[in-house]
Amino acid sequence: MGEISARTLGERRGVRFKVAQIDVLTEDVELLVVGMFEHDGSNLPTGGANQLDTVFQGTLSRLREGGIFKGTIGETLMLSTPPPPIKARALMLIGMGGSVPSPHVSIGGLTELAMRTALRMDARSAGCLLAWSEREIPSDLVEETATAMMEGALKAIEEAGKGTSAEMDWIFDIRNGDATRTANALEQSLKAGRAQD
Repeated sequence: MGEISARTLGERRGVRFKVAQIDVLTEDVELLVVGMFEHDGSNLPTGGANQLDTVFQGTLSRLREGGIFKGTIGETLMLSTPPPPIKARALMLIGMGGSVPSPHVSIGGLTELAMRTALRMDARSAGCLLAWSEREIPSDLVEETATAMMEGALKAIEEAGKGTSAEMDWIFDIRNGDATRTANALEQSLKAGRAQD
């Protein structure tokens, strides 16, 4: 797959939503959120988490094997100062469980958790690689998954308080799956959220 063009989707209470192809090593953001699945012999890590594990010389794999950070759904691991060559100022790993999460039950909640963390940190920029960087999303779940992710992010913004206004660029990674359908679904969900105000 070639390069995916970055695209701005819109804004909500100071959070500017964008889509792009994110490189976990070179993305210069204040917070980088990466999903990590549980795995066994038939389900080896790929994508963003695998790139990080290579940089960390197998540390993530050893944490999984030792039961310290297994990638179970909702489990988190935060590094406040990731080592070079990672350019992000902070790294948050979120457990994705053993398979592609159910969109509304899981992926929306995980995105909400990521956005809450970014807001608490007063991050000015954040990259979000949850489902897309690790597994191909089944074609019939692309829109539903993207919608759930945007709804989770918007819920965190709303719960942060109507009196608060963040100043943040939030970038959803869309390297895998159907990038155009994903971006369109994220954008439509953002518009639908604004219409409910």
